[in-house]
Amino acid sequence: MEAPENRKRSRNDDDALSIRSKRHQSNNGDWQTLGYCDYTVGWVCALPIEMAAAIAILDSTHVPLPPQKGDSNNYTFGRVCGHNVVIACLPSSQYGTNNAATVASNMSRSFPSITIRLMVGIGGGVPDGGIDIRLGDVVVGNEVMQYDLGKILPDGQFQRTGRTTTPPHTILTAVSKLQADYENAPSRIPSILCDMLDRNEQMVSYARPSLPDRLFRHTYKHTQEVDSCERCSSWEVLERPHRETAKPRVHYGRIASGNQVIKDGETRAKMAEELGIICFEMEAAGLHDFPCLAIRGICDYSDSHKNKAWQKYSAAVAAAYAKELLSVIPTQQRRDAEATYPTTDLELLRSRVEALSDSLTFEQIDSRHATIKTQHSKTCEWLLGHPKYVEWLEPIHFPSHHGFLWISGKPGAGKSTLMKFAYTHAKNKWKATADATVISFFFNARGVHLEKSTEGMYRSLLFQVIQKFPDVLHDSDHIYQAKHNRATWDIETLQALFTHAVTRLGQRQIICFIDALDECDISEVEDMVEYFEDLGDQASESQAKIYICFSSRHYPHIEIRNGLKLTLEDQSGHGEDLEKYVRSKFKAGNGKASQEVSAEILERASGVFLWVVLVVDILNREFRNGRMWAVKGRLRELPDGLSNLFKDILCRDNENMDDLLLCIQWILYAARPLTCEEYYFALVSGLDPSPENLVRWDRESTTTTAMELYLLSSSKGLAELVKSKKRTVQFIHESVRDFLIKDDGIRQLWPNHAANFESYSHDRLKQCCDNYCNIDISAIVPQPLPAASSERAKVLRTQVPEEFPFLDYATRHVLHHANSAEDNIPQITFLRNFALKRWLYLINLFQKYEVRRYTIKASLVYILAEHNLPSLVRSAVDNGFDAHLKGERYKRPILTALKNGHEEVYKILQPHYNASDKIIDQIEYQNAFSLSKTTAVLHYAAARGNLFLLTHLLGFMTPTIDAQDRERGHTPLGYAASNGHEACLRALLSCGAHIEADGEDGRTPLSHAAGNGNEAIVRLLLNQGAQIEAAGEDGRTPLSHAAGNGNEAVVQLLLDRGAQTEAADKDGRTPLSHAARNGNEAVVRLLLDRGAQIEAADKDGRTSLSYAVDKNRNEAVVRLLLDRGAQIEAADKDGRTPLSYAVSWYGNEAVVQLLLDRGAQIEAADKDGRTPLSYAVSWYGNEAVVQLLQLHGAELSSIILS
Repeated sequence: MEAPENRKRSRNDDDALSIRSKRHQSNNGDWQTLGYCDYTVGWVCALPIEMAAAIAILDSTHVPLPPQKGDSNNYTFGRVCGHNVVIACLPSSQYGTNNAATVASNMSRSFPSITIRLMVGIGGGVPDGGIDIRLGDVVVGNEVMQYDLGKILPDGQFQRTGRTTTPPHTILTAVSKLQADYENAPSRIPSILCDMLDRNEQMVSYARPSLPDRLFRHTYKHTQEVDSCERCSSWEVLERPHRETAKPRVHYGRIASGNQVIKDGETRAKMAEELGIICFEMEAAGLHDFPCLAIRGICDYSDSHKNKAWQKYSAAVAAAYAKELLSVIPTQQRRDAEATYPTTDLELLRSRVEALSDSLTFEQIDSRHATIKTQHSKTCEWLLGHPKYVEWLEPIHFPSHHGFLWISGKPGAGKSTLMKFAYTHAKNKWKATADATVISFFFNARGVHLEKSTEGMYRSLLFQVIQKFPDVLHDSDHIYQAKHNRATWDIETLQALFTHAVTRLGQRQIICFIDALDECDISEVEDMVEYFEDLGDQASESQAKIYICFSSRHYPHIEIRNGLKLTLEDQSGHGEDLEKYVRSKFKAGNGKASQEVSAEILERASGVFLWVVLVVDILNREFRNGRMWAVKGRLRELPDGLSNLFKDILCRDNENMDDLLLCIQWILYAARPLTCEEYYFALVSGLDPSPENLVRWDRESTTTTAMELYLLSSSKGLAELVKSKKRTVQFIHESVRDFLIKDDGIRQLWPNHAANFESYSHDRLKQCCDNYCNIDISAIVPQPLPAASSERAKVLRTQVPEEFPFLDYATRHVLHHANSAEDNIPQITFLRNFALKRWLYLINLFQKYEVRRYTIKASLVYILAEHNLPSLVRSAVDNGFDAHLKGERYKRPILTALKNGHEEVYKILQPHYNASDKIIDQIEYQNAFSLSKTTAVLHYAAARGNLFLLTHLLGFMTPTIDAQDRERGHTPLGYAASNGHEACLRALLSCGAHIEADGEDGRTPLSHAAGNGNEAIVRLLLNQGAQIEAAGEDGRTPLSHAAGNGNEAVVQLLLDRGAQTEAADKDGRTPLSHAARNGNEAVVRLLLDRGAQIEAADKDGRTSLSYAVDKNRNEAVVRLLLDRGAQIEAADKDGRTPLSYAVSWYGNEAVVQLLLDRGAQIEAADKDGRTPLSYAVSWYGNEAVVQLLQLHGAELSSIILS
């Protein structure tokens, strides 16, 4: 394929045959300048000799970049095996984990695109335990543990507490790949060393020493007179198996890292037995914020015989292994700062993260946390030193408890206050730490749906995680897209996204506090606990660290498999907190009588903090009234237990019981929590709705202070204003609600209303709203209303709630309360008398958008349908209200139900429509659903997965079920299959949709499903008899599309069902060719394992290998094809070989290197006589590939330019 003309070079270009573009030349000749975001490999060394070795193995060197602000490192820049590498060394003579951490932190901050991190240098070998480690060998650390961090136990034993870290999964995968390569071919370390020494003649001291490699018994000490071991006894040298060559061997295992040099054989042997280590070093443990692979060349045996003779060679060996490892890791494109998604458009990245954050957050996301009272002075601090809390956060114990701590306690014991304290302390402790984030969610049964559901919890936790670690969303497009196709989040998608984030943590950690599980539905809690248990298992296996602290009341049947448990009221520290509170708050003096009362309070409290708070307040009132002698008696009268205490508080006198009843009804059943001002006028509207009371708010006569006092008196002290963004009225504790509902408190207080208390309450709240809706607002609101978007309308929407605080709520929710009352208290009389025009005027006043306003002719049934009030809809249509009146935004009541997904309303309305009414004009559907004139509503429903709408349409649109739409030529079945809507697919098939109905491109539903990777849909279609070899107009079968898009599970399914691996399209390309062309290694392997012909050529003569190497394809696929016997010189009809394609289009240097290593002919010319070098020099930015070809002998004289 020819490249665009503006990308090609011509002979007239400046220095066309130059290896490098002049854009990247400097006075240093062949040095190249890039930006900070271009470097993807970070390489840290501890010693200058290690850095010298690293620099020496670079393929090319780049011009140094100016230092970033605050970065004290000194860097060398270059390129290795196609990777842009930045190298840094620790300051001179400053070793150890802390210095390494500083260097690595600076590097990470300056180079945001680094994804491969290496710590390369020398180390002390541990040849104990049967491992034959020699000087000059290489140790690759699949684990690094800090061995010198710990504490002295009472018995004098040293308990290690240092963390054990593992390299990132991607690097370990590369290590395994190279390890497997060693089984088939020897390591290239010797050849890399030879090349290094050939290019750097001054580094002869880095060659293998001629000194003998002697290992002394671990108990034998070095003779101190001289540095060398010339005087050490040869009798103490251990005999070891003879090695045929002096080539380095590579060992894999645990590396011990610490801040001291190990120079004692006995210590070495003891630690090897205890810890299972094979190498000592001094820096890698400091790099837990820089998740890396430690590579160590063995220069001594960590005993008293250590000397520096082998250090330079060992440093070179380690650097050579690092280079060989990089050769098997695919090169990566630069990643801009803060990049989260696999794209280089920074603005797009930020907008994607911002869009996801906006989608996750909600108004009340931290409301409950804000309303929980801060702990009393000096309380809760005991938790931080509690053995179980300490154990929970210690990494060494993570495998046993999987990161779980569950704090349980009685209602009112103080769990939420304790959790807020723990969360706040942890947040402050880790706020400056780059590798940890502290998150929380506090369930709130008194809040909106998202505050008391696991959906809200997952959304909140995810939102907090991506604020600190946006990169954990990398490669999560497939999960996010699953949500993007729907209007709302679902639990499965949220869990998948949270799991994805946790698996991307690396060495970072999440500390999470989740409070009040008992304020969420029990079935949701069970599912959530099971999910977190599975996540804990995965985290334990993957070394990811997520610590979760739950709190709840005592659950009799929910348990966790692993985890620590703590019962709050059983803790001595909690008892001391109660004592501190009583001592501080009980104002009855310090005499003997006061002490006796305090002791009795604590004894009877049974660990319930709220009981103590209420009792102390009651007793203090007696004391303030001068009734000192009555305090003891009053305490004896107060019952034990919260429920009994609430009953005593509410029933002690019968004053203002009507106020109390209405107070409780509003707090229990309001559509949302009320502000103090709304609450006051809501009660006025119900208790005394006289004209003189239902007037504009007079702030001078009715102050907010007076309103707050009325809240206290009307609730008898059991309600309060919570400290959230909007100060709203709530019970002082969830246990008040429990007393009223669960403990039958309503029946005890108002036995006459207990039977249908909820319906009765909603009917009364409806009446309060209806009363207030009749208030006169004509003094400030004109008729007709100004346009919704006008400045005057905006002012009114602010002014009216200030003057008439309850009017907004009353207007929006009067019908809601009537609907909730309908089941037990008929509302037909209310509906017939409802002041509809008045209500339309008020609701239009509060609408922000003109399109959402109603006309004066709007029907009541339409309004009830749009607001999803099924009980009122049933009552209205059953009693003669017209269900057919047309008008308003969606024209018909049944259309507004369909549009808004109100299924119950639809089911009530549907029988009231006769046959002719059901055939609603197509234009009405298009208007209702905002469709273009070319979009058929049946196709729209199938494409969006709107089963509700689709089922309705299939009742009378079956004649058009196989029609192609005018936009894309798809059938409804094609859309459902393509977009993965299984339920819609089943509905269409059950109504007779043709399973082979193709679109304009000839593709069947099975082809679309296979191409998009919808395994469940593919399985369903195959089970229904879909033709597995049905090809589109381009000749591609379902297998071809699945293979080309990398859908491994679908490819496996199709092959299992008999799909032909050699089914070629019109261009002669097989599924293998398409899979190779798109770099899908797993699919290529699967097809080859099933017998796909590796040399099958298309009409242009191109094989799968030819496509695999083209346009920066996956190196792993190229290697796989070569390993399976692909012909490296297979030329197409133009005579171009795979190497010719590999060097074109910003050639992948690693792929080119691989082909050359496997014997590709570097001078193979096509029919026009153009060699690979001719193609390589035709592309700007391809200098590295050009240089690589020249290093392998490509002749400049062979170049022919187009």
